[in-house]
Amino acid sequence: MWSFKRSHVVPLAVAVAVLLSACGFQLKGAGSYPFTSVYVQRPTYFGVTTINVAGTAAPVVPDVILGLTTNGIAIKEKIEDADFAIRFLQVFFDKRVLSLSGGGRAREFELEYRVRYEFVDAKGRAWGEPGEITIRRDFSFSESQALAKEAEETQLIRDMQLDAAAQILRRLRAVKRPA
Repeated sequence: MWSFKRSHVVPLAVAVAVLLSACGFQLKGAGSYPFTSVYVQRPTYFGVTTINVAGTAAPVVPDVILGLTTNGIAIKEKIEDADFAIRFLQVFFDKRVLSLSGGGRAREFELEYRVRYEFVDAKGRAWGEPGEITIRRDFSFSESQALAKEAEETQLIRDMQLDAAAQILRRLRAVKRPA
């Protein structure tokens, strides 16, 4: 059994802090953005394979909004009231069969999540280049584990959405006002 005296705890904590800082580790903190307010224009097109649904159903949008508001950025109702706008041009999800079993049943799938966006101000000036994020994940399917595999697919999709939102938030930290 480990036994530490109180006098050993402080030097141990300092040593751990030094080691962690030496390897580049830092706690996730608030990001700094070169703007204080933003207007978010939801996508006009959200595709799920060949089925179109309302743009507000695109899950990446609320994730980006949450990330911004958590960092103190105001979300405005009009583009004229904001520093600039995030325009989500397209959010698309697709699921493709990669391989079949000997009986002709799908055994492996590829999931694709794609987000197209641009950053513009009320005058139409671009705050950087338009962007596209494409995330792909492969997963296998087994009928004997159908429930577990469906849960895995749902989790993969959610992870892809969160990954896309995180990438957009990182890109927002680097936007520059137009000259």
